[in-house]
Amino acid sequence: MLGINSNINSLVAQQNLTGSQSALSQAITRLSSGKRINSAADDAAGLAIATGMQTQINGLNQGVSNANDGVSMVQTATSGLSQITSSLQRIRTLAVQASNGGLSADNRAALQQEVSQQIAEVNRIASQTQYNGKNILDGSAGSVSFQVGANVGQTVSLSLSQSVSAASIGTGVVSQGTVLGSMTGLNLTAQGQLNAGTGAAALTSINVLADGKGGFTFTDQNNQALSSAAVTNLFGGATINQGTGTPLTLTPQGALTGGASAAQTASIASIQTANAQLTPGGFKSTGTVLSTVALTTNAYADLSGENAAGTITSVQILADGSGGYSFKALNSGGADITSTVKGGSAGLASLFATSEGSGSTPGTLALTSAGNTAFAGDAAVTTGIATAVSANTYTAATYPPSTQKLGSVSINLDATGTAIPAGSGATVAFSSVNVYGDGAGGYTFKAVDTSGAESASGAVNTAAAALFSMGASTSGTNGKTLTGAGALTQNTNATAAAAGLSSVAANNTPSKVSDINISTTDGANLAIESIDNALATVNNLQANLGAAQNRFTAISTTQQAQSTDLSTAQSQIQDANFAQETANLSKAQVLQQAGISVLAQANSLPQQVLKLLG
Repeated sequence: MLGINSNINSLVAQQNLTGSQSALSQAITRLSSGKRINSAADDAAGLAIATGMQTQINGLNQGVSNANDGVSMVQTATSGLSQITSSLQRIRTLAVQASNGGLSADNRAALQQEVSQQIAEVNRIASQTQYNGKNILDGSAGSVSFQVGANVGQTVSLSLSQSVSAASIGTGVVSQGTVLGSMTGLNLTAQGQLNAGTGAAALTSINVLADGKGGFTFTDQNNQALSSAAVTNLFGGATINQGTGTPLTLTPQGALTGGASAAQTASIASIQTANAQLTPGGFKSTGTVLSTVALTTNAYADLSGENAAGTITSVQILADGSGGYSFKALNSGGADITSTVKGGSAGLASLFATSEGSGSTPGTLALTSAGNTAFAGDAAVTTGIATAVSANTYTAATYPPSTQKLGSVSINLDATGTAIPAGSGATVAFSSVNVYGDGAGGYTFKAVDTSGAESASGAVNTAAAALFSMGASTSGTNGKTLTGAGALTQNTNATAAAAGLSSVAANNTPSKVSDINISTTDGANLAIESIDNALATVNNLQANLGAAQNRFTAISTTQQAQSTDLSTAQSQIQDANFAQETANLSKAQVLQQAGISVLAQANSLPQQVLKLLG
């Protein structure tokens, strides 16, 4: 249909021309940038992935650079150590020469001059060898951390805490093992000369069961011992001391709650141990029951007589702690005389602590008679029996201070049992503990060191025993579970490094390199040994640095390979495919030209209507 209001062909041509223009623009952008993704609109997910990969690539590349910095630092330190080794070798040669008995004192003095210069050179190298302004051979650098990965925590540490100054090398060999504690002001004396070795025996853990001060003791082959710093705050309770050589025993301590002739049972349900030896067992106790004295008097008037002393026996103390005796004064000038044994742990514990004996309380005893009958003073009072007097008169008699003999209380405890071997955990139980009387009780635990001659044995805490308190009652079994908080931890800032001793000095100990003097034959011999120790220290440090350099090199190689692989993966996502994009460009160009041509023709179609009007 011919019409002039709507040119459908023109509209279609315009729409297609717009699409070809967009495709042409995209092809030109990708070919000019080399990237398939130039904005988030091109591929939002692909852009996020490619950005994350780029972050990782940048981090890996910088890690390679950091690892190379580590290699450079190691090479600088190794160069300085090589020069120090040369100086030490020269000093040793001079010492061997000076040990020759054919040299005179002047000859040795001349050799010492060169030794002094070589020592000064060792100190200069140790103090002036730097990398990027940091001293790396005087021990001040400590542990240097290198960030070799792309993420946090991907680091490698290089230890430069060993000083190679002349004052720091020559006396001993660093021991290898696990630190149990740090020590200050420590001196070791051994028999014979110490030589460089491959290491020292590691020290194992020391385990105790209670809190308090303590430590450990090192004993060498010649039984020369030294003590360490204290160990505190393990369980927050009582203390143990000198836990060496004594098997663990369990002993009730103090008075135990009970009643007259009341045999009860106390038990410990379990005891958790850690490398300790326990000797548990049953216990029994025996005692003497005290009886109560009761005084009963009839009515008396004032009595008078000679001073005398009487003995009161058989005072019984009941389970509730009641009992005692009382004297009452009759006349107005008299005073109450009362002595009562009460119950409770404090009273009975005090009674247990009192040895057998007698005591007296002076005073005037006034008795009241039922009538006016007089009686004789020495026959008027009978314990527990009322005495009746028929006379209506009375005679005053003065009575002496009353004397009471309380008797004695004894508790005998026997303990036997079977030893429990050391281990990560063990349980010990005992029962049938028969007690009498009142008070608080407990059981004593003693630690034991069963290790051999060459060992670390614990001088554990401040008292000979540690008390684990537990109650006992007359109502039945009172079970308690005692659990140790774990193995002994030395409260001395222990770290995993050397075995607590940086060096061991022997009799005839070689001096430090800084103190070498070859002016005498003996001094020259000691110098040889000192230089051998110094060379061992320097060689050990060089070996560690060489291993670190190889590790840095391996890290650099690995990181570069990872960076390459990530770059390849990123390219697959982000980079433009030029073969594909050039084809898209050619297609878009042809469509663009064709679209413009047909659009011109579509726009001319409405003019044909004029021919119909002509």
